[in-house]
Amino acid sequence: MMSKKTLLISQYFVPDINAAAFRVYDLYNALEKLDYDITVITAYPQKSAVEKINETNNIYRLKLEKINKKSFLNYLKNYFGFMLKSISHSLFFLRKAKYEYVIVTSPPLFVALGGYIISFFKKSKFILDIRDIWPDSAVAAGMLKREGLLYWFSKKIERFLYKKADIILCVSKPMKEYIYNESKHENIQILYNGISPESLQGIKKITDKESRNSKITVGYAGNIGIVQNLDLILKAAQSLPPELFEFVIIGDGIERNRLEKEVEKQGVKNVLFTGPLTKGETFNKLSQTDVLFFSLSDDPTFEKTIPSKLFDYLLTNKFIITSIKGEGKEILLELGCALFFNPNDAESLIKALAKYKNNKENYDRVSKGNRDFVVENYNREDQFKNFFIDLR
Repeated sequence: MMSKKTLLISQYFVPDINAAAFRVYDLYNALEKLDYDITVITAYPQKSAVEKINETNNIYRLKLEKINKKSFLNYLKNYFGFMLKSISHSLFFLRKAKYEYVIVTSPPLFVALGGYIISFFKKSKFILDIRDIWPDSAVAAGMLKREGLLYWFSKKIERFLYKKADIILCVSKPMKEYIYNESKHENIQILYNGISPESLQGIKKITDKESRNSKITVGYAGNIGIVQNLDLILKAAQSLPPELFEFVIIGDGIERNRLEKEVEKQGVKNVLFTGPLTKGETFNKLSQTDVLFFSLSDDPTFEKTIPSKLFDYLLTNKFIITSIKGEGKEILLELGCALFFNPNDAESLIKALAKYKNNKENYDRVSKGNRDFVVENYNREDQFKNFFIDLR
């Protein structure tokens, strides 16, 4: 069987440390194992835990200015820059290359538009991988106004791309329903974020925290951005005794610098920022915590997706305290391994933490089956292989 020549376009790719980069990297590995002849166009990493990038001759990295300020115009400049450079690279530097498929992952939405343009000129089938609903997620993050011209224009692009895609991939049932309602597209497939082979390898090497004292260590790992609402941790830390609760925040993002300054300004002693870590280092750090935290801003848009960190959290067999809604909440309710607090409500979070501390032994016990559940039901590479093997 001949290898299918495939062009994979993503603004994020390892060693970038974000959910998009990890998902695309696992897709890349799955396609290689299925003997796809794959070429990648991506950017140099925005956030990385390594200094040196191991280059290969089928991965092309485009240089962009790093986003240092949380201005939406800075983001747009970055997104448009990658879109234009990826089009130019594909149609000129790779002008002789022919591809059966062009796979592009979104957001950013404009990167997906660039992918469609490339697929049009290359006469390739266009596969659109949707991880978040855009531009609605930008509105939810407070970076775009729903009544503005840019939102109207972005919605036009969103619907245009849905209609032009040969296949649409998405990450949850509510997202599939939303995309169908917007487009009436007949070929929408759910490929959950799930867990990666790298996560499975990382989790095998860790040892759990030893209970030496009564202090509860609360862990968070992931993007430190606007919608993650990590101000809640600072508010909770200020109200809880530092001898009883401490918080460890792993990762990087545009809010990290502000939050670190706020911790120093307020004299908060029980919040630690580790900075970006590799996947293995992250799991090792999480293993030394008691309970895991994550939050999202209270907006219906976020109910249509499942944060990828949920699956990694389940791998640790740790109890979870969260404000998540939608299908992700349904998974946690099925397992019985989480307490839920009201979004944007620090008092509700504090009560959930106190409840966990008072019932720690029971809550820890009910979480011991999380890893087996997620390995059996949400292996990301297996999902990719099962879907793409039928396209060969």
